[in-house]
Amino acid sequence: MPPLRHHRRAAAFTLIELLAVMMIIAILGAITLGVVRSSKQRAAIARAKGELAALAAALERYKAHYGDYPETGNAGQATPIVGAAIAASQAQALLLNALIGVYGPTNFATRINGPNFLEISKFKLEFDLTTNTAATFGQAQGTPPTKLAVANCLLDPWGNRYMYYYKPAPAAGRPPTNTWRAPAYVLYSAGPDGQHVAPATATGLFTGTTQTTGTNADNIFASP
Repeated sequence: MPPLRHHRRAAAFTLIELLAVMMIIAILGAITLGVVRSSKQRAAIARAKGELAALAAALERYKAHYGDYPETGNAGQATPIVGAAIAASQAQALLLNALIGVYGPTNFATRINGPNFLEISKFKLEFDLTTNTAATFGQAQGTPPTKLAVANCLLDPWGNRYMYYYKPAPAAGRPPTNTWRAPAYVLYSAGPDGQHVAPATATGLFTGTTQTTGTNADNIFASP
């Protein structure tokens, strides 16, 4: 009988050990998952900063060529989070088309054959290029040859649209309204949550502390 009691005590002790080991494994797994997620988030933020720096450099080359940045203030704005497909007339699509040489800074009706200012292979597009679309993307087509406008835009590492704001082009034959107050354009990623409160489209300024607090706290801005 004593050996039997000893066997039962040993079995019970082994079960407790097993549960303890399982608990330790679960805790270590949760810690590892958190570290991996944090590492991926830091990598995405670093990538967004790099892409915004590349866009800022492209915009400076555009301004040096045309005398100003793309003046999209009269255009509608798409949301950062991709819901309905981007329209070619929205500001984010106009920015892309300007940087691939489709439009000058003020007239988004007349297509031109301007230079490409952007290395598009380094960016994610809302609509990936196919074999057919890649052949015509940013390339003059037809007779006379002109570049084709595309209903597409640039996405950040979280799959959200980069947001771009700049002053409205003046009406034909009229002087600028001079309401724009931002130092240059406003270009940013809405960050991991894809949420933002936009600047005033007429001035480019944020109200109070909205640029750095609330839903904008994780936004990542380009430096013009």
